[in-house]
Amino acid sequence: MVQYITTPWRTRAELLRVRSALYPSSSSGPMKEEEIKTAVAKVGVWMQRGNCPHLVESSAVLWSAVLNDRVGNSSYCVRAAYAAAFCRFVTGLLDSHQDKRRKLSMYSIAKTLGLPATYVELRHQATHEELPSLSKLRIATHKALKWIWDYYWVHLKEEITSMSENREYVEKLVREKDAGIRARMEEFVGNWDQDRLMGILVEIQGATDDVVILARSSRLQRLVVDGGKGNSRKRKLDSEVKSLDEVKAEMEMMNRELDNEMEDDGPQSEVAHPEARKEPPTSKGWTMWEGPWTPKPIGVV
Repeated sequence: MVQYITTPWRTRAELLRVRSALYPSSSSGPMKEEEIKTAVAKVGVWMQRGNCPHLVESSAVLWSAVLNDRVGNSSYCVRAAYAAAFCRFVTGLLDSHQDKRRKLSMYSIAKTLGLPATYVELRHQATHEELPSLSKLRIATHKALKWIWDYYWVHLKEEITSMSENREYVEKLVREKDAGIRARMEEFVGNWDQDRLMGILVEIQGATDDVVILARSSRLQRLVVDGGKGNSRKRKLDSEVKSLDEVKAEMEMMNRELDNEMEDDGPQSEVAHPEARKEPPTSKGWTMWEGPWTPKPIGVV
């Protein structure tokens, strides 16, 4: 039975773009605050849609606290933001792994998940005691972000797509000459995911006003549809050719059987009809009647 998983993001690529904004690689240069704000806002939309993983939400909440840590904000306000984000991260994570049949301690669940015990202690302090110092909360927040990366984000593999299904490849295909489009399409038409390809073409058409690109996108859509029909026509033609070959082989077999019968009945045929000409070896079972034709009533031998 097919099981469907509902996600707040539209595509996996959208989730990976949020990961790249929250955890930029060293090769992409320094972190950009605007990109982080955009990613946090997008996660906020996902939280409103529902089914957003807790660690995705925690990453956005922790980053919101980091962005709030700036000159001009009161120290207590920044500490409260850090403490709230950190407590939500720890409590939500541990409660999601709680055993429904018997209550488990937070320390035992944290040990099972590989979460440091100091996180549980800091969560308890921020909830029931005086707020921890700003420096301690800053360090704990960045360590929590690193832990979330190692536990969740790093395991998200890049989406594997074939070249024929890649958006950049489709755009390149659209910008080529018509002959190139047709040649490439005929080469890859058997490997295309037609629904996904149609979606990419619609996105390309909606993102441009170039008449040439629009016309080639429409032509490419027709090629995809015709390609599927062409394959069915080809299969139908192959079946027809196969059946025709079978008929020919059956006819040749019947002809050979007739030849054998005429060769076996040759002497008897000459006695019954002395006027008939002896048939050649390559005959198909018929002979040319020689002499005058005498009509006989039906039923007379």
